[in-house]
Amino acid sequence: MQVKSTQEALYIAIEMERGAVQLYERALKLLSNLGREKEPLRAQLSSMLADERQHLLQFTELYTGLSVEVERSLALGAVAADILFPGGLMGAVREGLLADESSMIAFAARAEETAARTYRSFAAQSADPRAAEMLIGIALEEDKHLTSLCEHQSVL
Repeated sequence: MQVKSTQEALYIAIEMERGAVQLYERALKLLSNLGREKEPLRAQLSSMLADERQHLLQFTELYTGLSVEVERSLALGAVAADILFPGGLMGAVREGLLADESSMIAFAARAEETAARTYRSFAAQSADPRAAEMLIGIALEEDKHLTSLCEHQSVL
């Protein structure tokens, strides 16, 4: 997805991180409902949730805002580019993509992979060195999340 400014990239990144926070909150609730609070997966997902909340905070600190029309257009473009899931997390729930542990982890892995790729692309397009450095750093953290999820998925 092409963005015209660092602020546009930050807006999309914020929306991606909001989705990640919601995803990991839902995943933790699923594990709790299954009585699996003490499993290593719960600790792993809790750590990832904390990371995603920190990413959201970092992006929000640099975001100075865009018009509602530009934000709406960017969100639609991100859905069309498969960066944001249509209908958000509730759309994924309605489609059954978060019905069980296996589907939830697969969905999360795709989201982490998309985030890392998107953040690298945005960093390459950014004229703001501070934002570019932040995007690359967070992309590396998303890579770690992806690796962790893939390792867990292989043992399912």
